[in-house]
Amino acid sequence: MKKIVFITMLWLLQASLASAAVPKAELALTALNSAQWPAEYRLTLTVPEHHHAYLDAGEENAYLPVAVDPDAKLAALHLAITHMQTPGGVYDPAVKATVLRSQGDFVLTLERLDGEPKSAPLALDVRYQLCNDDTHVCYRPQTAQVNLALPAAASAATETAPESASLNDRLMALFKANQNNTFLLLGLMFLAGILSVATPCVYPMLPITSIFIVNRANGIADKEKLHALAYVVGMIGTYAALGLMAGMTGGAFNTFMQSGWVNIGFALFFGFFAISLLGYYELSFLQNEVYSLDQHSAQVKGLTGTWLMGSVAGLVISPCVGPIVFALLLQVADQIAEKANALTAMGQQLTFWDKLGVAAQGSVLMGGFGLGVGLPFFIVSIVKFKKLPKAGYWMNKIKYAFGLMILYFAYLYFAKGMGVFGVDAAVTLSLALGLLAVWVAVVHCGVLSLLPHDSAPNQKMHRYCGVLALVGGVWLLVSGLGRTPIIPTVQANAQLADCAVNSTPAIEQEAGISWHRNFAAAQKVARQTGKPIFIDFYASWCANCKAFKEETANDARLNQALREQAVAVKLVDKEPEFEKFREHPEHRLLKIGLPYFAILSPDGKLLWSGTDYKATDKMISVLADSGQRQS
Repeated sequence: MKKIVFITMLWLLQASLASAAVPKAELALTALNSAQWPAEYRLTLTVPEHHHAYLDAGEENAYLPVAVDPDAKLAALHLAITHMQTPGGVYDPAVKATVLRSQGDFVLTLERLDGEPKSAPLALDVRYQLCNDDTHVCYRPQTAQVNLALPAAASAATETAPESASLNDRLMALFKANQNNTFLLLGLMFLAGILSVATPCVYPMLPITSIFIVNRANGIADKEKLHALAYVVGMIGTYAALGLMAGMTGGAFNTFMQSGWVNIGFALFFGFFAISLLGYYELSFLQNEVYSLDQHSAQVKGLTGTWLMGSVAGLVISPCVGPIVFALLLQVADQIAEKANALTAMGQQLTFWDKLGVAAQGSVLMGGFGLGVGLPFFIVSIVKFKKLPKAGYWMNKIKYAFGLMILYFAYLYFAKGMGVFGVDAAVTLSLALGLLAVWVAVVHCGVLSLLPHDSAPNQKMHRYCGVLALVGGVWLLVSGLGRTPIIPTVQANAQLADCAVNSTPAIEQEAGISWHRNFAAAQKVARQTGKPIFIDFYASWCANCKAFKEETANDARLNQALREQAVAVKLVDKEPEFEKFREHPEHRLLKIGLPYFAILSPDGKLLWSGTDYKATDKMISVLADSGQRQS
């Protein structure tokens, strides 16, 4: 028992020492203007002595600079840093980057994107990476927090545009001041419902449905109004229930939407709906099932049957309204999720009833949409118009407007997904324009179909423009994808998958050195050859790890030693074998930072370890001595 206690205490001591050995920067906050928007703050970052932080990525894009709000959490709270002044720093030729030593001030301006965030301390994240000037050790990136005091709620006067502002500026100010206004959003949803009825696949249903509703009253005038009202109430109830479900799933939805691939999937989802509304194909999602439910509802007599008919019609009333409903539901879920996330970030613990109250807004909004859809059916049934306005091309314009709106939603989710992957906004726009250009070339200009020999000059010009669009679109896509981390990640995963399938050790060739990626396979080779094992523990965030990679290529003696006198192994941060070594007491320096190197005998005994990537002479000497002992 005493032995177990001793071992446990020793392990805790080692863990605490390793943790204490990691230096930390100090972060101080000074509020320059926290009384009104836009707010202004000064963040003072103090770097420990004999250490430095990075202010840029360096000439080789190898470093992690100081970043304020690195995970863009402010956007979920409807806040944004619109301007930030960074300290000058000094250029260090050794690392080819601008570094911060001692102390530096970051002055930032914080503004609201929309709505009124709650006045409460806000936790702001600041990420930084420290490196030691003497030992050349780079530590894992760390995140510190400071609490910002937000300005008090602004009065209505501060939200209105000045008298000299243009009409457009006043409208934008009015929209921003009321963007979280439930009544305004309810009005917009109601308007969307009315406009959705004025689409070519819903509008012709008005007289037919109204006649059917009136006939259910069996000629009794008073009951005609009741049946029409029951139909509309059923439709409103369906949409309100869907809105409540979307709101209640907001928390899980918000977590779900943190994935870049999920956001891109939703972008494709919206694009699929948008193309349908733009008239390229008809969407008949669940139409047969809905028709069957409608037939069964019609067989139920009385107001109950009429109410059921309205409820079923509210599910997917037509191929035109279906995409609009799904798009609005996702938007409602996203907005409710952001609101719940913002309340949680402000320190409020949301109970089930709190969540239900927040989600009720989604029910109200979708109920407004249902009212907009159902009101025309109610009016036509009661007033009994003998002749409705003639259907025409004007309905297609409304349908196309909805299609363009949902296509815009698709781009927003695409941009959000690419942002999760760290892709620049300009690259995202380039990819979107490339997709659009290819679509225009293939669908509208028909570049993949043969052109008749007797085609007119305007047809040839049309085809020529399509070819130009195709070439430009492909160029934008290829150049854009080349600047994203998605393609390299996919290729790396494919290589690892091939290695797993073939049951062969993964080996990377760099400057003539065969780096094993599997320690067990490398140890097997070492036992067969009698050579020591040299392990390079590597991470993409470690600048000096990349510097050592250059040393292995430029230093002829080191390169030869790793090629001829050792079995070289490279283990990457976060991989299982890396973490296994990190937990081993002999390699506790891995808990502090990188780079870290180890030389083992073929049977796994530690011969030497160190953190200085410039200690190449020592590495070569240990490898040579170990080889002589084995021989």
